[in-house]
Amino acid sequence: MGRMKEFCIDLINANGGIPEGMTIADVARMKELEMYNWEEYERYQERTKLQQYKPEDSGEIRKIEQANGIFQEYYNEAERDKEERSKQ
Repeated sequence: MGRMKEFCIDLINANGGIPEGMTIADVARMKELEMYNWEEYERYQERTKLQQYKPEDSGEIRKIEQANGIFQEYYNEAERDKEERSKQ
């Protein structure tokens, strides 16, 4: 028996049949990864997509950080005033 055929039989046995939506490309990738569980493979695919996603740097994050730096002393002062009032 061929290795791919053996893998497919093991895959079907592990999942109780052929999972809906599985493609030949999925089977080949699962064989590469030596994964038999379809749900585990889907989670792996989702993690991979999330890791590849890189948010666009529109400069908004830098602007927020700059604003936080500017107003940080005011925030700290307000917190100290609040604590002093609560002690009284």
